[in-house]
Amino acid sequence: MDETWGISGPQFLAWYGIALVVVLVVQVVWPRVARTRAVEHTGELPDVYHLAYLAGGPERVADTAIAALVDRGLLRVNSEGLVTAAGKHPWHKIERSVHEGAKGAKGGTTRSLRAKAARSKAMSDLEAEMQRAGLLTSGSEARPFHNTVLLAYLVLLAIGAVRFVTGASHGRPVGWLFLLLVVALVLTVVASVVRGRKRVGITPRGHGALTHARFSSRTHGAARPALLLAGAAGAVALGGLAMYPDDELSAALIPPFQPFAGPGGGSSSGGSSCSTSSSCSSGSSCSSGSSCSSGSSCGGGGCGG
Repeated sequence: MDETWGISGPQFLAWYGIALVVVLVVQVVWPRVARTRAVEHTGELPDVYHLAYLAGGPERVADTAIAALVDRGLLRVNSEGLVTAAGKHPWHKIERSVHEGAKGAKGGTTRSLRAKAARSKAMSDLEAEMQRAGLLTSGSEARPFHNTVLLAYLVLLAIGAVRFVTGASHGRPVGWLFLLLVVALVLTVVASVVRGRKRVGITPRGHGALTHARFSSRTHGAARPALLLAGAAGAVALGGLAMYPDDELSAALIPPFQPFAGPGGGSSSGGSSCSTSSSCSSGSSCSSGSSCSSGSSCGGGGCGG
């Protein structure tokens, strides 16, 4: 046989493309499948801030604390959305960090209180506690899976590179194989970036706890809420500040939308939006990638080397 490795170019391209697709599907689908296998969680969470973190992360925790403190009169909100501390220190660590952030003559906005709470030791302690309880990951649990995915891409990239060099040295057309190698390289880089991230995630047990809490809130209804979901804090924990029972206070607490001002600063008027759209049009240069296919030497013998 005079075919490279005894496999024709089209056959190699087909199997190589299938292998890339299989690894990509596993990379995308398997974490979601693992999340759906949520451990049934029938017990209540320690407090509403555990629920808030599961529902919306650190920002939702801060919003829930703001709602609880406003509800108890320990925070005051004016019509301009400025939040100021009032009364004595709350006992809960999360609430105390938010209360401290609102001290001073001018107080703070919801956005600034969120940022301070996210950096606080109380938030770090909450995350550590939830990790010990099996509700959050520390970022290392998924590392073996991401290592395996990255290794699979590296192996495919190496096989494709060797095939490319071998085919090119024998004068075989390798245009389509070059394109697949580019795809494999991009997927490898993405897998490497994902593997390097150390972000907190929700475990299957955490998803189960959140699902149970949401089901409980619908089952008990507004007339008889579950103990965990009672009051404004419970409503905000599940649905955000838009769910605060008082519409006027809810509107004052929700941070105003801040449009992107662009690299040159200035206002967000039509000029900046035009520059954004023009940058999108520049993406049409991607269509030049079609020249790869037209330029590939895929005469009659396939382009798999």
